[in-house]
Amino acid sequence: MSALENAKNMSVEDILAKTAASGLIEFGVERRAVAEKWNQVNAEREFQTNPIRVVAGLNNADIAGAQLEVLKADPKKVMEGMAIAALAVNAEEMYLYIPAKEAEYAKELEAQAAEYGIQIQTGIINRRASRGGAFHHILTMAALADIFTDSYEPCTYMAVCKDGKMGELQKVSFGTKVADLVGDADVKAIAIGTKLYDASAMDLVIEADTQIGNGVITVYGSKCCMIHETEEVLLAERKQSCGKCTFCREGLIQLHTMVKEITEGQGKKEFTDMMTEIGEAMTFSTPCTMGQTASDFAMGSLNYFANEYEDHIKKKKCANNVCSAFMSIYIDPDLCEGCEECADVCPADAIEGKSGYIHMIDEFECTKCGKCISACENDAIIQTTGRLPKLPTRLTKCGKFKKRH
Repeated sequence: MSALENAKNMSVEDILAKTAASGLIEFGVERRAVAEKWNQVNAEREFQTNPIRVVAGLNNADIAGAQLEVLKADPKKVMEGMAIAALAVNAEEMYLYIPAKEAEYAKELEAQAAEYGIQIQTGIINRRASRGGAFHHILTMAALADIFTDSYEPCTYMAVCKDGKMGELQKVSFGTKVADLVGDADVKAIAIGTKLYDASAMDLVIEADTQIGNGVITVYGSKCCMIHETEEVLLAERKQSCGKCTFCREGLIQLHTMVKEITEGQGKKEFTDMMTEIGEAMTFSTPCTMGQTASDFAMGSLNYFANEYEDHIKKKKCANNVCSAFMSIYIDPDLCEGCEECADVCPADAIEGKSGYIHMIDEFECTKCGKCISACENDAIIQTTGRLPKLPTRLTKCGKFKKRH
């Protein structure tokens, strides 16, 4: 028999007992025993005005969406898990949330979901609309179905992202070291879900109570600027957030604005203390995983890479020359042959010069993209974080400027 058929032959008490005996813990951010969650829903139902619902999806903070592959591989299993959860809490409605970017896939699921009485929604989960119900991760529902066919194997599902490329989602047994998943790599920092660590995270072991968030291990190499990476993560989270909760919306705006100003050379010494205060407040002042975890990466960068914040704010430098605000690009007048190759490739039209004359870069127009550096066969275009040498201020024939030193 199927998982759902087995569950239908059991009482609610037996469903709760079997689930509790399995030790099943909610996947994603909320690491809580599933049976305990159901007991709370049942105990508080008389105080609820909303219909009791079972709501399943990825965590709202999950931008990567890698674990959606479990649903795509076996949607029936996830839907049967939802139906079993509905039996456990006597739910009146069931909703399965699919990320907005997967709208076409959501449509494909509608007919199959309807067979179970499940309604398909797209976007992030609206926790207010279903307050008092049972909220579950997609992986939890798949595991629940396995429990009721006696095929449950305690494990999780994770993918490794290296060099910006996402690897395949894989089943990971508890007790596996992060280093075994990452393999050989240049590691400066590691993010496990939303949480950022330094390279020591390679020694961490994935256990049943480990908060793995979206299940993605992201590897950052030695050439990364962790302030720049933090700015990119915060920007992505701002786009993901629904903006309805003040602490999430305003907290993300303020964190992102400060980090962006730091990467642009406008950081102030008080920023780090302000960021810590805002980040800590966000974790307990928002109702969903988006706001609860949105500051995790920024807090990790402050904790493990304080030296990089000091470099950017006090010393006005980016150690790996990633943040362009701290870089200058100039044309060495002794090496320039006036070939015009650099001017031809400059997308900002920031290079002045003509054939046979020393070229000059307008630092206010230059976007520091580096295309001119690659185009120059004479290695005359220099990128530096130090002081600039004496340079021409008007068009000068090649070979003439050095006589004026």
